[in-house]
Amino acid sequence: MIIYKFLSSLLYFLLYPILKIIFMKYDFTKRVTLKNSYIDESIWIHTASLGEVNAVKPLVKKLLEAYPNKTFVMTSVTKIGIEAAKKVSGKLIVHQFPLDIAHLMKKAFKTFKPYLIILVETELWPNMLNQAYKHKVPVVIINARLTKKSFNRYRFLKLFFRREFSIIKMICAQSEMDADRFKKLKFKNVINANNLKFALELPDHEMNILRQAWNYKIDDFIISFGCTRPGEEQLIKEIYEKLHPQIPNLKIIIAPRHIHRMPEIKALFQKSDYSVFSSLKTERPFLIVDEMGILPQIYALSDISIIGGSFYNFGGHNPLEAVWYEKPVIMGEFHQSCLGTVEKFMAEKAIIISNISKLSNDLYSLYQNKEQRMTLGRQAKQILLDNQYALTNHWDALIEFIMPHP
Repeated sequence: MIIYKFLSSLLYFLLYPILKIIFMKYDFTKRVTLKNSYIDESIWIHTASLGEVNAVKPLVKKLLEAYPNKTFVMTSVTKIGIEAAKKVSGKLIVHQFPLDIAHLMKKAFKTFKPYLIILVETELWPNMLNQAYKHKVPVVIINARLTKKSFNRYRFLKLFFRREFSIIKMICAQSEMDADRFKKLKFKNVINANNLKFALELPDHEMNILRQAWNYKIDDFIISFGCTRPGEEQLIKEIYEKLHPQIPNLKIIIAPRHIHRMPEIKALFQKSDYSVFSSLKTERPFLIVDEMGILPQIYALSDISIIGGSFYNFGGHNPLEAVWYEKPVIMGEFHQSCLGTVEKFMAEKAIIISNISKLSNDLYSLYQNKEQRMTLGRQAKQILLDNQYALTNHWDALIEFIMPHP
């Protein structure tokens, strides 16, 4: 820990002039500047980005409602995560997550004065945990997941941060597999609480009304490809060329995982082939989404939803938003990042697992069989509803850490 503190602080001070310019440019100055506050004490919830904020939203709302006299602080690393956190509730104090530098974390603890820290998924930062240990602040990890790759990394890190990791008093894992991995790392009080992402709260959208708003025709056959990663835009472009002669009213919506890839994605298409969401000229075959936070609408107006990051080895992304709107879902073979969730759907044959060689055939087969599309959508939605007990499991686990405190 001493070496980590020294090296991270040294790099910070050496790079500070550059970091200051970068943070000013991207409006992240609060990651390195914290002001004294009038918070007496708080429960500090830390999320990485948008996905984690959305996952814990129902739980946070329930906490705010049950404990109106307590102060809750939520931090996030990304700008889109921060904006999403601000929309959860006006009662929630939202702040950019400070850099994990010793003196900044020390000041963060003086600012937020936490008596409980709730980390979402696997956001473990050594200097943060070190301050929690020094201040005797218990740490609970919720919706925790641990991939095989991360397991090997944390097994190594635990040798150097044994004291810091000891302040983690409970882990609520997403699945039995995740729980087993945390137990093998000798963490205590590990339970399988199920995936909080099943406890979705998404707005109701009527498909035909959305299609009109997005300038689509009611009889267009729309395939959405959400959270695409490099290589997947080219894949769907090639598949369109195969399918369009057989599906004349075919339209494709591409929603990249990272907006900064827009120039790269546009370069794959002719200007006459695509429009972007901000212009909504959807008479063209491809619509490339250039804004974040609208995936629910995309899935709601689609006939078939493909989940990106899964056709090449990126680990896949959460399919539950598409499932919420009772859409047939196709994922690729690389879905290890959300394996527990996908396996629940696979067990009931409520999802199609495809690959780059058979995706076009799977799409055409679904196009031809409307009844199968409806059945897949209904079955998957029922599985989602059947697993919403994750919220209760997490709630019950957290109560013992909140209740004893006045």
